[in-house]
Parts: sequence; structure tokens; C-alpha cells
Amino acid sequence: MRYSIPFLLISVWFILTGCVVTTTGDLATSTPEFVTATLPPSPIPLPTLTLPPPTPLPTIAPIEGTTTTQVNVRASTSTGSDTLGTIPQFSKVQVIGRDSSTNWYQIIYSDSPTGAGWVRAEYVQVNAAAEIPVLGSGAVSGPGGSGVVIQKINVRSGPATSFEILGELNPNDVVFIFAKDESGEWAEIEYANSAEGKGWVALKFLQVESADSLPTIVTVVETPVNVVASPGNTSLPALLDGDSKEFPLASITFSPLGAGSMQISGDVSSPDGDGEDWVEFTTNNGNVAIQIVCPAEAPQVELWKMNEMVERLSLACGEKRYLKLAANETYLLRLSVADTTIFQHTNFTLILQVVQIR
Repeated sequence: MRYSIPFLLISVWFILTGCVVTTTGDLATSTPEFVTATLPPSPIPLPTLTLPPPTPLPTIAPIEGTTTTQVNVRASTSTGSDTLGTIPQFSKVQVIGRDSSTNWYQIIYSDSPTGAGWVRAEYVQVNAAAEIPVLGSGAVSGPGGSGVVIQKINVRSGPATSFEILGELNPNDVVFIFAKDESGEWAEIEYANSAEGKGWVALKFLQVESADSLPTIVTVVETPVNVVASPGNTSLPALLDGDSKEFPLASITFSPLGAGSMQISGDVSSPDGDGEDWVEFTTNNGNVAIQIVCPAEAPQVELWKMNEMVERLSLACGEKRYLKLAANETYLLRLSVADTTIFQHTNFTLILQVVQIR
């Protein structure tokens, strides 16, 4: 028993030291959970858009002018170009340039898309005209040139009088010339009122610095005739049909809800046979196109109103003429042979059509 206490103490020490458990390698290490924040993407810088500056008007000091009458402001130096507006008589305008022919002034005009427009120089009184710089007319560029209209002329769809009339140009209009035809008698010009932006005029009515230097284009001329008059027997006098100014051969009233055109055939001869045919017509808007179709010699055509002749119309076979007449008024056409000193017999087809003229 004398060993019981020490033995007991040793046993207790052994039990305590042997039961110590090291937990470092047995327990799973708990890794803390981290939440990564998702930040919004950094904005990508957009390229800076640099717009071209608007085309400035000439930087010269405008010269004040005064209109002597009501004037149209045009898009270019021609009465055939678009009208941008009108300016009343005795209005102040700011002149910033002129064309090389000195027939047109460019002015500041706020209603224009470009801020400027063209007016006829003869209708603007300017004190310092010599100081106005020369500017381009705004016509298209190309190998052609420019010309000044010296008298009122028709613009046609092709290089011959047999082609349709597209409109008119007035004296001092400045036009851009693309080319001339192979005959050198016709010029193709810029004309805004046509579908293709082009038209043809007789070159002899244009003042051109060097017509020989204009490009030449080959054209195929085809007479645009819609109907063909029957030649008939022109060796015999025309049969008397009994018509007169009081009892015309045909009469028609054009209206928006009714007829818009008419076509009538006839023949006249002189000094024997039926010497004249009369056709009566009335149009609601006053605008009418007249065309004579004939196999050879065209008859002489006169426009009458009441008992007076208004105008003698010079029409070639196949040619179309546009007339601006009084609306809702009655007119007469007298058709006869041009030369009554020798025997002539002429067959023809007369075509009348209401048109819209701008």
C-alpha cells in the first residue's frame, strides 16, 4: 500500500498526458466566404463628331440697294430657275455680288436655303455698283460655258422646232451651256423646269464668248408627231364645207370635268375650193397648246377673238405652241393657205389641248 499513492499519481499523470488530442490536423479548416462586388463597366468614350461649318456668305460688306419695282428672287441667274419669293417695290436689299454679265445681283435673302438669291440688276438701284464683286451664278460645273439670252426664246426638249416647248427664257437670262449639237445651231442648256434639268435653245439667240469651244454632241432628231394627217388628193381644190366665223367647223368648251383636248382634220385650198376653216374653243384656265400635223406645207393659223384677229401664229408641221389666253373667253382659229397667188391645197390635223403652265 506504500506504493499506492505514488502509483496513483503517476497513473493520473499518464492518463492526462495520453488523452491530450491534437485537433490541428483533424478538423476541416473553414474558409470564410468572400463576395466580390461587380462594378458597372467603365464608359467607352465616343469619338467627337465635328460638323463642317455652314457655307458662309461672302465676307464683303453688303451694298445697300433699292428695288424699283416688285422683283422675283431666283435660285440662279435665269427667269427659268426656281422662284424663292418676291420683294415689293422700294424695298431695301443687301447686294453681295453680281454675275459676270452684270445682268443679275446676288442679295442676302433669309427665305432662301442658302441665305442668298438672285434678282435682275435692272430692277435694283445701287449707288456703288462698281464695287460689287463678280460671283459665280451657281450653275453646274463642266466643260461647257455660259451664255446670255439676247431675246425671248423657247426652250425645247430637243434640237429642232419640232420638239415640245418646255418653257421660255427672257432677255438677259444667264444660262449654263452643256454642249452644242453637230449642226452648231442648237445648244443644250441647264433648265431646272424640265424633268431632266436640261433643255435646248437656238444658239443664235445666245451671246456666247466662244461658241466654237463648246463641246459637240451627236443627237438623233425624231419629230414627235402623235398623229399623221392623210395626204389625200392635193391636186384638186378642197371641197366646200360651208363653215364660217359665225358657223365654225367645230366648237368645243374645255373644262376640268369635261373635255381636255380635241383633234379635228380638215383641208383648205386657194385660189379655188374651200379657202378657210374655222374652229371655236373656250378654256376655263386660259392655257392651251396648239399643234398642227401635216404631210407637207402647214396652213396659216390666225387667232381671233370676237371680230378681230389677235395674232398670226407661225406654226411648222408638227410644232406645238403654248398660248396664255384669258380664262373662260371664246376664241377662234382661222386656218387657210399662206400664199393665195398660186394654187395650194393643204391637208392638216389640228390638235388643241388644255395645259398647266407654271
